[in-house]
Amino acid sequence: MTAETPVETDALARLDNMPWTRFHTTLTIALGVGWALDSFETNIIGSIFGVLKTQWNLSAAQGSLAVSIWVVGMLIGAIGFGYLADRFGRKRLFLATLLWYGVFATGTAFAWDYESFLFFRFMTALAVGGEYSAVTATMGEFFPKAHRGRTDALILSGFPLGAMASAGASWLLFSWFPPEIGWRIGFGLGATLALFFLWVRRAIPESPRWLLQQGRVAEVEAIVEAIAATAKGTPAFESARRRYAPASFMPVTPSFLRNLRELSTGYRNRCGLASVLNFSQAAVVYGALALMALVILPEMNVPAADLPLYYFWGNAAALLGGMVGAVSVEAVGRRTSLLVSYSLTVLAILPLYAFTTLPGMVFSYCLMQFGVTWAYITAYVIAAEILPTRLRATGLGVSVAIGRVGAMLAPLLLTFAYQSTGAPSSALLVLIALALPGPVAALLWRIWGEETRNVSLEEGSAEAGDSRTPRDRPVRFPFFAA
Repeated sequence: MTAETPVETDALARLDNMPWTRFHTTLTIALGVGWALDSFETNIIGSIFGVLKTQWNLSAAQGSLAVSIWVVGMLIGAIGFGYLADRFGRKRLFLATLLWYGVFATGTAFAWDYESFLFFRFMTALAVGGEYSAVTATMGEFFPKAHRGRTDALILSGFPLGAMASAGASWLLFSWFPPEIGWRIGFGLGATLALFFLWVRRAIPESPRWLLQQGRVAEVEAIVEAIAATAKGTPAFESARRRYAPASFMPVTPSFLRNLRELSTGYRNRCGLASVLNFSQAAVVYGALALMALVILPEMNVPAADLPLYYFWGNAAALLGGMVGAVSVEAVGRRTSLLVSYSLTVLAILPLYAFTTLPGMVFSYCLMQFGVTWAYITAYVIAAEILPTRLRATGLGVSVAIGRVGAMLAPLLLTFAYQSTGAPSSALLVLIALALPGPVAALLWRIWGEETRNVSLEEGSAEAGDSRTPRDRPVRFPFFAA
């Protein structure tokens, strides 16, 4: 048996009210670059598959299998590594996933045939799915609450940056090197950057919030004191210090099934919200790519070698959407930003019905990328704030996994609709149907959900079913007594 013992510490209050420090800048870069590398690896296949198809005489079905293997790997990695991040800590997992990524991305660069390429892609996808869980769980647990939403959004904006880098690097490499060499250098470049930033991530301490869940209070105090060292003497910081009195608690050793059970009972609405939002945005992202590759660009007779350029401009618009998201989550709040961005994403699909020229269709594609990036960045910020520390990475992993279902369904359904009718409008209707759950869920959260702007993670993720407002709820710090 373990005893119930109250803990009293102001460490998290100090962390929440701290001024911005150099540590926060380093953490933002270290996590953001990892997110960009995930995007680089996810998106590069679209630019290089034409080369692989020629080099290994691949069929269209084999190309689809390569995409499916990637998505399934991400699904498994998100859930598996998500639970491990809750069980064994954030730092171990965001180091392990980046190292795993670097090793298997290197293997991809040296793949000797189609089968070995599939194996290395699947293994790399496990790490990328794990990064989704580990990074999104970690990113909000360090930052001051006044900066948390904006900073989380900036980290997540690394995704369009990575996609732009992927398109740009592919275009340059195919211009400078023979195609059969250029694609290998592209994968090797991602692996090299991953191993370098592994060294940068080593300097990031374990999450104080996760440590507090384990009862390691002395370590929490030391980490927060080290971060605060450069902020000492700041009047606003010193005056903001206050003390939370945590309640007694019977600790429970985390287990995968117990986490899933708690997410499906006490936190089912919050985990359900995150999952629906992730499904909607993933369906739009992958559906829009399929729409461009299968319908828009072929009908406009765009050469395959020019595809990376169109994806580059789409991701430039996505980056702009990320910047808007970083501003809006703090300026107008999480709930309003969520509703506006998901609604815009669906509305951006409609102009494809009207435009019949390549510039018009590309503009509509860019508008979709702008809206969906703003949307999923806001969704990840909210999901990380409304799930408790002990379940955060597992819950985010579940939502990412459900999102990958949308990523698998969208290209299949869009392709089937287009091939069955021969009309692009039927594919657009399918895409709208897959996207609609997003704005509906955002509207429901806007009406009944709680605003988590400028509140602590403990307040925003207080026990589900507690009728008190977030600011009135007690903060609970569960831990194992000695």
